[in-house]
Amino acid sequence: MTTVPTDPFEYIHWNMKLAHKTFEEGYNVIVSKLDDPPTNDLKNFLGYCEAWAHAISHHHDTEVYTDTLQEATLFPALNTKMDFSHEKEQHAAVHAFLDDFLATVQAAQADTSKFDAAKLKGMLESSNDAIFTHFREEVEHIEPEKLKAAGFSEAEGRQMIADVDKHAKSHGDPFLAVPYMRSHTPPEYKEIWPPIPWILRKLVVPYMLAKKHSGYWKYSPYGMS
Repeated sequence: MTTVPTDPFEYIHWNMKLAHKTFEEGYNVIVSKLDDPPTNDLKNFLGYCEAWAHAISHHHDTEVYTDTLQEATLFPALNTKMDFSHEKEQHAAVHAFLDDFLATVQAAQADTSKFDAAKLKGMLESSNDAIFTHFREEVEHIEPEKLKAAGFSEAEGRQMIADVDKHAKSHGDPFLAVPYMRSHTPPEYKEIWPPIPWILRKLVVPYMLAKKHSGYWKYSPYGMS
């Protein structure tokens, strides 16, 4: 049975891998649909594309963001004993793509005559290496033994988890990010990831948060709960 790691360093690594997997799933859905786009349902399909890009941006914010109170999230904390400058550079490249992708999607949302499936697919495929190389290298960099070797204590690891969780809950669009993550979580992880209370998993997300953009999630690979 799949369980949540109790070691904080294993948890950080496990959580990152699962988050990245949801983005890979969304990428594959969008690319496959662009070969024969649902032109009779563009509002929902473009909304799904927007949700995918928003979910990655929100995830990256929980890694690099530092607010005015200097409450650092993941990378600023890791940078105290490791060098995450490479990941920061990768984030810049990924976000340059996300900004262009979102602008193109939002232009088509405002005027469907501007929808260009070939252009969107080209944008995605040209950024494939930057996105997935970053995901792979980031997961390798935060392997539990590497965090321990850098000298982080378990207390520091747990603080990183708490800070990321706090930021994730207080930023981003919950009507996009949360339903996206839930509907891209495979069945074997539904009860334990993302780590949210039962009432959110079973009631709030499927019957409240997901309802606002219910048409988007028909393109998701898994159910909402």
